[in-house]
Amino acid sequence: MKLQESSVANAIEEYKKTPEFSVKIRSDKTRQQYVYQLERLCATEVKWDINYVGDMKISELTVANCQHIYWALLNDARGGAGQRFANYTLQVVTRAWNVLMKYDMLDKNPWSFVERNRPAPRNTVWKTEDFTTFLTMAFSKPKWRNVGLLVRINVELGQRIEDIRFSEWDNYDLKEKLYSRETILKTNERIAGIPLSDTLVQMIADQKEVYDFQKWVVPNPLTLEPYTEKGIAKTFRRIMDAAGLPLKLQLRDIRRTVLTDLANHGATDTEIMAYSGHKSRESLMPYVRISTQQARNAAEKRQFSLGDDDEWNKFKRSLMSTEEKLNEIKFKEDECNE
Repeated sequence: MKLQESSVANAIEEYKKTPEFSVKIRSDKTRQQYVYQLERLCATEVKWDINYVGDMKISELTVANCQHIYWALLNDARGGAGQRFANYTLQVVTRAWNVLMKYDMLDKNPWSFVERNRPAPRNTVWKTEDFTTFLTMAFSKPKWRNVGLLVRINVELGQRIEDIRFSEWDNYDLKEKLYSRETILKTNERIAGIPLSDTLVQMIADQKEVYDFQKWVVPNPLTLEPYTEKGIAKTFRRIMDAAGLPLKLQLRDIRRTVLTDLANHGATDTEIMAYSGHKSRESLMPYVRISTQQARNAAEKRQFSLGDDDEWNKFKRSLMSTEEKLNEIKFKEDECNE
């Protein structure tokens, strides 16, 4: 079946029927994220004969039009969030079109030729007082409480926001005081967990007393579903504005703050990877800001010494000899000037 005269929205529905979407993507969270990104793509407004990308015919998707759509996606959110959103959406739709081509439903993939905007690397980290100010404001209003708890969890665990956003009660072993990210599907075994503080255990236990009738730990209290990416960004910004915190602090910076703090306290790359879930040092590096404290930790661990107990005395004698020579030269210059 060819989709050339079908709409973008219809093509996406066909992609969702393929095994590459329904079977190969094993994580429910990833499938939900794909659906969200593709729905946002379809709802993106364009200034052409039609109003939305989802209504466009496949035959109208030239490379130029796809590039214009990308810039529209880029402007859909502020700052670095817009760039990350646009780039991830482009990644998802490119993959979807490749799958449809594999089944002979499409002849070409214009999305693959779109030039992406590369965001500048961020080094912003939160201060402890920033977190305290944010949480005080978030916990002051019931409608903001769950976003406050989501941030509080992540201040301690340093996970990806979407992992906490979609976390369920099974992710938290309150008896063993551990958070587990995911399950290995073949063995149904959870990856080694991250320790929880007594305070966070108590907070999650209290949360469970209120929300135990459904599976999400920090749902949107109005829908009892996980916050959408756009929804949590809006609520987060409202809390930030109400708390008088600077615009430069973003939700995604919390992960970098936690991992940098671990490095500052002497954690090795391997230890940080066990905490963060990164599979390689290369993928970890953008999340750890190099700091003076890390250099101090490295120097303390090295305990550098040449093993020469008389090293300083040798230097001091050499310095005294040098001073004598310099004084001789200076004395001769003074004599010449007289």
